Parts: sequence; structure tokens; C-alpha cells
Amino acid sequence: MDVQLTLKILQTVLGSVGIFGNFVVGVVIAKVPAMRTLTNAFIFHQAVIDFLGSLLIVLDSNIVIPAVLHRNAVIAALQCFILESNVILWVIYVASTLNLVMLTTERYVAIVYPFKYVTYFGKKQATGMLVAVWVMAIGYKGTRFLYRQIVDRACVFTSLSTAVSLAGGIVAFLVEYLIPLIFMTFCYVHIILQLKKASSTVHVEPSTGQQGDNSMSGSLLRARRNTLKTLFIVFATYTICWSPNQIAFFMFNFGFPLNLNGAFYLISVALVQLNCCINPIIYSFKYKQFQTGVRVLMKPCCPKLAPAREGESVAVALSHR
Repeated sequence: MDVQLTLKILQTVLGSVGIFGNFVVGVVIAKVPAMRTLTNAFIFHQAVIDFLGSLLIVLDSNIVIPAVLHRNAVIAALQCFILESNVILWVIYVASTLNLVMLTTERYVAIVYPFKYVTYFGKKQATGMLVAVWVMAIGYKGTRFLYRQIVDRACVFTSLSTAVSLAGGIVAFLVEYLIPLIFMTFCYVHIILQLKKASSTVHVEPSTGQQGDNSMSGSLLRARRNTLKTLFIVFATYTICWSPNQIAFFMFNFGFPLNLNGAFYLISVALVQLNCCINPIIYSFKYKQFQTGVRVLMKPCCPKLAPAREGESVAVALSHR
């Protein structure tokens, strides 16, 4: 009981931080013209998804579903199939993972195949990808309510055969965790190799006589590295937050004991929920373009905030095109 109470308090705190942080990210990207790049469109979408997830975490941790469902059949169905099953929250979790995959893909094509970038990542294509995130998430995880049924005004798990339960666990592990993890790992390894190759080709600009790292090419490369480093930390955080829960659930489907009310499982769930609020903190400390956007947005009320260097700002903007 103490563990569950602690988890409830932790969920409320995490959710509140996530609501505030993701709201700030969304406002900065929406209000600062220089932030309106294609990469930031995916980051904005990630912030919207995580904002909704954080909001639902707070609601879920503070709304108690009664053991005896409402007499009205419609209200009882909502209590069981929507609230008790957490179907909306899990749709958001899957959408968050898929959007992170899309964001990684966008950076991968931009850096590894720059001449094909405009073809594959125009506004229409990007919009289609963002819509596809929700279509796939709802289509895949929207069936979660099928695992619940109402029996004598009580919401209970649907009895599934061992084979069906095992197959469902394997599919969930692959689709929600392992395949995205392998794909994003491949992309980041390839991107890092490509950037190392690009760094060796940055040379002295004849017009200035400065070294490459001080030239526009050097600034552009540094901006790309900063974006990549930020997104890699987001990816690493995703891996850390999701791994315990996914591995535990995978082993559970193979017959290993798992106490769904035990400390380990509840902590693994809290880590998943932490993933919804951690990204704004990462942007604040590591993403230089976001830091610049915050300074620009706050400059009217805080005139002492110094703008970024012009050359660096231009490079940062170009690095996302």
C-alpha cells in the first residue's frame, strides 16, 4: 500500500512537470519563427504527445475506478473499457515511440542522404508521417479494451489462452520496443559515422583564413552535432525508461512470475511515465536552438538576455533543412 501511495504521488509530480515542460516546448516552437523547421515540427508533435500523456498520467493517478461499476451500461462501459484499460494512455505511449522513430528517420535522411531529403521530407510528406503516427497507434493499441469484460458489474480481465497471451506479448515486445530500438540504434550509428566523415572535410575558408571550426561550415557542423547529441540523449532516455517494463512484461508472457502490484513493476511503470516529462529537461540543458528560442521569447520582458551570435543562429537554422 505504501508503494502504491508513493507511486501515486510520484505520478502526480511527474505528470505535472511533464504538462508544464511540454507546454513550454510547444509555445517556444510555435511562437519563435526561427524554430519553425521540419525537425522542430516533429519535436513539437512529440511535445504535444507527451503533454497529453502527462495530463492522462495525472488524471489516472487521481481518479479512482470503483470496484462496482455504475448501473448505467454506457457509464459502466466507459469506466471499464476506457478508464480501467488505460487504452488512451497506451495509444499515446505507442504514438510517442512512433514519432521518435519518425524524428530519427528525418535526421537520418537529412544527414546521410541530404540530396534525397527534399524529396522525402516536404511539408506534405511530413504531415502524412505525423498523421500516420496516430493512425498506426490507434489501430494497433486501440484494441486494448478487448482484454477487459464486465462481469456482475465488475471490470475483469478477459480470459485468454496461453498461446494467444504469448503471441500478444511477443508482438507487443517487438512492435513497441525491440524493432524501434534496433532501427533507431542503426540510424544513430550511421549518422555518427557520417558526421565524423564530414568533420574531416571541413577546411579553411579562403575568404576569412579562419579554421573550419570557426567558419560557417564549422558552425553548421557544430549545430548538427548539437541537434544529434540532443536527440541521441532523448533516444537513450527512451531506452532506459522503457527497457525494464518491456523486458519484465516479455518474461511474464513466457511464464516468469511478475507481481503487477510489486515494487519492481510499479517502478518500471513510473519510468515509462517519466519518459513523458524528461524531454523538455533535455532540451533545456542540451538543445542550443531551443535555448536560443527561449531567450528570444523572453527578451521583451527580460531585455538583458543576449541574443545568440548571428552566424551561429544562421547555421543552427540551416542545420535543420
